[in-house]
Amino acid sequence: MCGIYLQMITILDMARQYQEILALLTIVSAAGFVFGLLAVSKLVCWLPANYFMGYGTPGPAPKLLRRRVRVLKNLAGLVLILLGFVMLFVPGQGLLTLFLGIVVMDLPGKKKLIIWLIRMRQIQSSLNWIRKKNRRPPFVFPDRIIKSRKAGTP
Repeated sequence: MCGIYLQMITILDMARQYQEILALLTIVSAAGFVFGLLAVSKLVCWLPANYFMGYGTPGPAPKLLRRRVRVLKNLAGLVLILLGFVMLFVPGQGLLTLFLGIVVMDLPGKKKLIIWLIRMRQIQSSLNWIRKKNRRPPFVFPDRIIKSRKAGTP
């Protein structure tokens, strides 16, 4: 009993010593949670239902975007990735936010990474659950990706 009491005192002392850091973590956690509820669901609903159909087969190269738009898009993706990483440790939809950050950014190897990620049942069900809640049609995933996921092969 005395050991638990001493541990509690130690934890409370540490909390008093690091008040600023705990306050910052609380703010980041709350902001990430609100961001996860609002912006991530809007982004998922904004994408067309057949967005992932082009990921099973190579398609034509996308038209070049203007430099400013591309920079803003990559910055938004970077913010999503950073928030997703933080949300892995605090309340929020960390894995889904990381995934959406990767979708938004222009990265080398992005297509292979997205194919690997959308094989995950948790990602597919989370994306379609958000779309269902917002009365949007579910995403359509390529058969090759779904079959390989069911068969257990990459």
